Amino acid sequence: MDRIERIKHRLFEKDYLTKKDWWGENLTILTDEEVKKKPLIIRKSLAVQYVARNMPIELKPDELIVGIPTMASVGFGKCFPGYALPEEIEEGARYTYTEKSIFGHHPANYNKILTMGLSGIREEVYSSIQKADHLQDREAIDFYTSVIISLNAVAELAQRYSILLMEEANTCDSQERKQELMDMSRICSRVPELPATTFHEALQSVWMVFVLFHSTMEFLPIARADQYLYPYLKKDLEMERISIDQARELLGSWLAKFSERVQLDPKQWEMHMTEKDTQFNGADPKSFAASDGYANDEDYNYGTSANHWLINMILGGLTPDGKDATNPLTYMILEEWSFLEAIVPVMSVRFHKDTPQKLYDLCADILRRGSGEPVLYNDDAIIPGLIRIGIPLEDARDYSNDGCWETLIPGKTNFGFCTLEILQLLEYILQDGYSIVRNRKEWNCVNLKELHTFEEFYNEFLKQLEIAAVREMENRMRNIKARYKIAPSPLLSAFMDDCILRGKEYSDTGAVYQIFAFMLTGFASCVDSLAVIKKCVYEDQLLGLEELAFVLKTNFKGQEPLRQKLLNRVPKFGNDEAYVDDIACQLLDDYAAIIDRLREKAPVGNIFACGIATFEFYAKFGHDVGASADGRFAQEPLGSNYSPSIGMDMTGPTAAIKSVTYPNLLPYAIGAPLDLQIDPNEVKGEQGLKRLTGLIKSFMELNGLMLTITGVNQEMMLKAQKEPMKYKSLRVRLGGLSAYFISLSKEVQDSLIKRTKHTL
Repeated sequence: MDRIERIKHRLFEKDYLTKKDWWGENLTILTDEEVKKKPLIIRKSLAVQYVARNMPIELKPDELIVGIPTMASVGFGKCFPGYALPEEIEEGARYTYTEKSIFGHHPANYNKILTMGLSGIREEVYSSIQKADHLQDREAIDFYTSVIISLNAVAELAQRYSILLMEEANTCDSQERKQELMDMSRICSRVPELPATTFHEALQSVWMVFVLFHSTMEFLPIARADQYLYPYLKKDLEMERISIDQARELLGSWLAKFSERVQLDPKQWEMHMTEKDTQFNGADPKSFAASDGYANDEDYNYGTSANHWLINMILGGLTPDGKDATNPLTYMILEEWSFLEAIVPVMSVRFHKDTPQKLYDLCADILRRGSGEPVLYNDDAIIPGLIRIGIPLEDARDYSNDGCWETLIPGKTNFGFCTLEILQLLEYILQDGYSIVRNRKEWNCVNLKELHTFEEFYNEFLKQLEIAAVREMENRMRNIKARYKIAPSPLLSAFMDDCILRGKEYSDTGAVYQIFAFMLTGFASCVDSLAVIKKCVYEDQLLGLEELAFVLKTNFKGQEPLRQKLLNRVPKFGNDEAYVDDIACQLLDDYAAIIDRLREKAPVGNIFACGIATFEFYAKFGHDVGASADGRFAQEPLGSNYSPSIGMDMTGPTAAIKSVTYPNLLPYAIGAPLDLQIDPNEVKGEQGLKRLTGLIKSFMELNGLMLTITGVNQEMMLKAQKEPMKYKSLRVRLGGLSAYFISLSKEVQDSLIKRTKHTL
């Protein structure tokens, strides 16, 4: 086996199956009265420093890039030393924030790490302090102090690894490995302290900073890696410092590092999360949906996010000056990532009208083998949409994504979102504000007897939707600085544009862009339900509104013939049927208008946007809603993101694509992914590859925004349920990430098996 084969073997046969140790619980830096007197943001940076000095460090066999983040999970909680005083914790709790309420999601300016190094960023800090207004600003001085401490912490971690590598080299029997370890020690003594000069240094520099990010609760994406790393590879190859094979070894070792925390057996995860430690807190408990994050975190979708640390990488696309950004490293990253059969990082690729055919072919070939990734982005549709909400052209062309798929500007964005659960809202209207599942009144609605026409019903729905959106806006504005006051991020702020210039932490108006997205959730089931209400209640008068409400409340008990009529008599979204697609189009236009009105009221510096999302939580969102008018039973999963309801797209992938691209998606550039499953038997051979690339190109030409394709059949998933250890590398797409199928709960597995597998 060559090096990367050995590393892959280690991942699947050892690392993924070994229960990981958690480090950092029940620690505190508040052991000194002098420390307690320091401002909170400085104490936070001292906690980062404590982690860098004390976290376990380790060297793994064969690796060329070193550094292992502490064990943590987006879903199950995080370990980090305490740094807040009791009164600060109490104040944060008023807004349901804690020391652990780091939002993550925001890619840093990795090019800054590479070109300036820690030393250059320190000089930027010292230069900024000299500004007269900053010299008089105590809060700015505290911020700058915290940044310097955080930068020094990164340097200390790198030096710890440099020493470890030298110690390992001194005891190594293999002269070849000894030389590798000495070279790696030298590299860690240089970077990230100094600017990178080689491809190896660039990879190690980014990774060392990344290790401390992910060891201090900053679950960040990796952004446009082929863009900021390629200049170093290009120069090394031109100067003949390394060969292509050596470059591939370095790259494969780097990519494998992202996966070392993965665990295949769900029982290996330790449940660290409590309600007060929920990462994405920040909502008014009475709010319609959780602001700045996901709703219902306490269950976290049955653990589907356990192996996900919001690490997304995006390749290709356009350069800021409008040229094709595809380069040799784009292909090399995809090939090495595909070989590793990884789920981390989540891989995405940007396309545009001048994207090389070779990139289409490579992505299609990877997708038809069942990876569920890369996620495919359409620059020609997304960039104009980003410009629409106020992003300048050059930055719009340089867009990246966050930890799932939402678009943002790397190194410049403080991003947040809320979910507006519109199927739940429809249930409120039909059930006099009651939740069927929770059996309690949660909303105020008009009496159904007052809704005499479908237009009246739909307008009432829009009215309630706008009320929900306004509540979220008010909640956002009320809490906009609350997180910063208890959980600031001086380390990330050091690598975010304009924070040092402004003397502000990134979420405290430091970042260039403050983007907040209002995400529609449960879209397809809601649209299908509206179509049923329009046709069966108001047009055909098959039953009345109150009768429908009763049937849904009882979960279709004794009403299976009626349920079948609701399922089959009315067209369903995703089948290129104008009747229901027109409703989808109208709803998206009306919702965009609602958010446009809110944007006009937004405080200066805030950008409001809209998207369509369930992420990986489509099972959890469905679990919280009773039976719906489209024929769906209570608590069944919803369709993911901007996809048709599960099993309802029955006329092929082209019809599904035509339905989702029929509306005007320009306002939805933050994201609205279509998730398709295709039968892998239909895309075999050269002709199958052509069919799949043709499908992808059709999606792009019709102005679709984002497309995911999973080439896994039902037979394979059923076998994996029976003999999981034979299918360790089987991957499936979950709406915001990919997962190893065997690590999922049976409920989520069954929902994936039930999805339509399209033939081409």
